[in-house]
Amino acid sequence: MTARVLLQGHARLGSWIAIQVHLHNDGPSVSGELRLQGGTQGGTRYATLVQLDSPSDKDWILYAQPPSFGQQLEVLLASGGNVIARQKVAVTIHDPGQLIVGVVAETTAPIVGTLSLPAIQNQQPAVVVPLAVADLPTRIEAWSALDRLVWQDTDASSLSTEQLAALRGWLALGGRLIVVGGTAGIGSLGGFPDDILPYRPTSTVDVAPDSLRSLLGTLPKEATDVPAMAGDLARGRALATSGDRVVAAQVAYGSGSVTILGIDPTVGWIAESSASKSLWPALIPPRSEGTVSMADDTQIVSAVSNLPSLSLPPLGGLLLLLFGYVALIGPLNYLVLRRIDRREWAWVTMPILIAAFAVGSYAFGSALRGSSIIVNEVGIVRGAPDATEGTAQVYLGVFSPARGTYQVAVPGGALLSSPISGDIFGGQGSSLDVVQGDPSRVRDLAVGFGSLRTIRAESQVVVPKVHAELALVDGTLTGTIRNDATTTLEKPAIVLGTNVKVFKDLAPGEQVPVSLVVGTNGFGQSLSDRIFGQIFFDGSVSSSEATRRDQTRHMIIDQLTNDPQFGNLGRLQADGPVLLGWGRQAILDVAVEGQAAKRVSNVLYYVPLSMGIRGKVTFQGDLLNSTMVETDAGFFSKEPSVFNFGRGSATVSYRPIPFEGRLTVSHVRFGFGFEGEALPIAGGVAVEPIPDACMNLKQGDKIPADCPQPVPQNQFDGMPEIELFDRTGAGTWHRLAHPTQGQTYDLADAARYVDPATGTLLVRYVNEAQDQVGFAVAVSIEGVVK
Repeated sequence: MTARVLLQGHARLGSWIAIQVHLHNDGPSVSGELRLQGGTQGGTRYATLVQLDSPSDKDWILYAQPPSFGQQLEVLLASGGNVIARQKVAVTIHDPGQLIVGVVAETTAPIVGTLSLPAIQNQQPAVVVPLAVADLPTRIEAWSALDRLVWQDTDASSLSTEQLAALRGWLALGGRLIVVGGTAGIGSLGGFPDDILPYRPTSTVDVAPDSLRSLLGTLPKEATDVPAMAGDLARGRALATSGDRVVAAQVAYGSGSVTILGIDPTVGWIAESSASKSLWPALIPPRSEGTVSMADDTQIVSAVSNLPSLSLPPLGGLLLLLFGYVALIGPLNYLVLRRIDRREWAWVTMPILIAAFAVGSYAFGSALRGSSIIVNEVGIVRGAPDATEGTAQVYLGVFSPARGTYQVAVPGGALLSSPISGDIFGGQGSSLDVVQGDPSRVRDLAVGFGSLRTIRAESQVVVPKVHAELALVDGTLTGTIRNDATTTLEKPAIVLGTNVKVFKDLAPGEQVPVSLVVGTNGFGQSLSDRIFGQIFFDGSVSSSEATRRDQTRHMIIDQLTNDPQFGNLGRLQADGPVLLGWGRQAILDVAVEGQAAKRVSNVLYYVPLSMGIRGKVTFQGDLLNSTMVETDAGFFSKEPSVFNFGRGSATVSYRPIPFEGRLTVSHVRFGFGFEGEALPIAGGVAVEPIPDACMNLKQGDKIPADCPQPVPQNQFDGMPEIELFDRTGAGTWHRLAHPTQGQTYDLADAARYVDPATGTLLVRYVNEAQDQVGFAVAVSIEGVVK
């Protein structure tokens, strides 16, 4: 037996890993199973049935959740109680917020060597993993540890049908595929389907360096023409063009994207200069802008336990029982015995009354918890417009009114495990025994009296089909949404960043108009509160079914907006609008052997929608993404719009969400502050670059009247210097006057600094003092898209 973990053994908590096991048998036939103990708390034993004839030579795939600690897992081949063979496999566990980039290339060393990404939060560098096609799993669930994938000079037709389907699903959930040029030519992309590519390369052309300035920033003097894969833009937006041909483009696919960079970034002046330092961060954004795994499931596990059977009994019933007991065993018992003149019988009546009340209390509790087994299903299902295929993350709560052991089956080959954060009720010391296959099974699930066990499941499911036509016109999201499914979408909502529009229930075939003014409203308020309002969680069994349903859905949204680094962001991690809709129909056909279980379901359907942008628009807040390009500063940390760093500089790329057409910029505004989000406002103080003559002054020179006064060293205000990259002419950096806390600035001649094709603005924050700067900054780019 030999075994290895795909993706070269890289994983993170909450992600699935695929272990490929090769079994060669020259001896007698073997009927047994492959076993592995895993899960974040070692709380799941995974197994898959194996039949080895003699002779045989087969590969098997076993899926598991990695452990919280340790770097090895042991795979066993067992038959009954006998272990036939064992093999240890290496696993590398990464932090939830750490970026993992895979590289599939004919020769991976040049890409790995030039792929320079800045360390952002807590100085965590990105992990770059060389991969072969054989390292890519065949199920989407096992791709969840991978955030970005770079592809070069490898024939895409070598991907199996299952791998290609998993790649599609991974992209839809937030993955980013970057295809770069090389020596293999345009034929290497033939295996990628047209519908995921922004353009199909049809020829190779020589591209002038100036055509690549929006991608590479400052060009070296020795820059010359470079060959590039070119074609006609089919969808998405162009990042670079040569004449009427596109040589770099990007298209959204679900929550993710596919980028084609027609040039080879590993050779010539591009690799030898600082150009690649600007290129790769622009192509590979931080992980917080798209994630496909869940590192902490506390909120959704709490939602599973939100059942009347697990709630506190009503206070009125408890008080009635208590006072009735006190009254009966005391005054009433005494009065009755005195009336019949048999007070000495109290030695008999009091134990009888105590026993009767004990039985009554037990009956009262049993009545509240019910007598049926309940399977409570809470899930998040991700789909795409005009499609019925989706991926589900489902949490199944199995409630039992009495202590028992059950056999649970889930059809469809779902991957099952214990929750990442463990069960809230019961089962803390018991592991799940999972047998993978179709159906997947949990053997001997032990549930305590009046308790609940939680099972985590991931599977491919059917999603309600939704059709949407949306456009952002003059700052208002308009269009229509139509429910093409056969089921009702309950309380659907369109979410674009912190902007929310909630609709009435959408019946099958029904269409509703959309009109949502996009702004920066809702700051400081959770997304769940904006959809459902503030909800009081009293944990009482007397809560109505509708109230309890809203409580559960409130917690699901809180889980969805949770970030492993920053907590509840109050917004979805998506570049465009998202439709959130709800259903009560079960999506997994869970069976408890020998039991007629009652089913309760709360399912969130998460469907990213495409959106056209035209007319006057202000890209700020949710419509403007910021990406770290480069930093040489010490003690650097960055939250969404708050920076802290020591002496040095940090270069940031501000890019609007994807749009088609060209942006004519009229204003670029900066708002600065220390606390909270500094939001740009209309107007602002006009600011222009400091003249070159002022920048070239030496110490002791007289400062001309038109030059700004430098900030005295003894008056350090914690604010950085600001430099902007000029995209016209030679492509140089210009410094602005020193900013002031609480002030908004309106940049003069703003079009010089913004790329009209992508809307990208490069800003460099510079700290020339020994002390650390700490500031909040918000940027807005205003213009017209045509």
